[in-house]
Amino acid sequence: MKTAVMSDVHANPAALRAALVDSRLLGCTRWIFLGDVTGYGYDVRVALELVRARFDVALMGNHDSVLLGREPAMLVLLCPNYDIDVRQRHQLNDEEKDWLRQRPFVHREAGATFVHGDMTSPAQWRYILDTPSAILNFKATEDDAEKVIFCGHSHHAEVWEREPSGAVRHRYDTSMDKPAEVAESVVIDLAPDRRYIVNVGSVGYPRNDLCMSYAVYDPEERRVTLRRLPFDFPGYIANLQSAGVTLPRWLR
Repeated sequence: MKTAVMSDVHANPAALRAALVDSRLLGCTRWIFLGDVTGYGYDVRVALELVRARFDVALMGNHDSVLLGREPAMLVLLCPNYDIDVRQRHQLNDEEKDWLRQRPFVHREAGATFVHGDMTSPAQWRYILDTPSAILNFKATEDDAEKVIFCGHSHHAEVWEREPSGAVRHRYDTSMDKPAEVAESVVIDLAPDRRYIVNVGSVGYPRNDLCMSYAVYDPEERRVTLRRLPFDFPGYIANLQSAGVTLPRWLR
């Protein structure tokens, strides 16, 4: 069964629709969402409706947690990235917030672990940004049977591999060093004696990769495909402006 693993939609339903269509064309029959349906975008309610309707599993993200008022007030006050989550609170009704509040931090299935940030402390929203943080995550899950950890949060798609000796290396592909101009796939074959961390990147707010990305997990074939799609920046900017959302500095 091919499973699409997506993260960081950030209130951008147009991008999510594009990714969902692409994943169906690739033969996906199951969908897992790693969190952050809220924040940064122009239509949190429609984005949430899509996540609820299309995903078999959906996790909690840090922006979702902020919208729900679950994060420390001082942290929210000090982080300007959370301003829009505070403003989006009134856009969801109580039933929608209750559904979001019930999202778990971690999910496990088909030999894999799924989390928004990292596995050393899933509710603290830490990042896996480099090899040392990848090593900590492998150590935090040494007793688990799962061979693959899927995460998002950093908005940057990448892969780490742990060898049988315990050595960890960054599986970087040079094709991921620039935005995707056409739809493209980076295939990672999963060796049975190794473990992996796969950051799926962002569907709705690709400020680091500058293209939409998600992963396709095929446990039967022992394969992960990082799928990279062009991002409609003009359309995204127009939607933000129509909704009265202030453009982030990197898009001005």
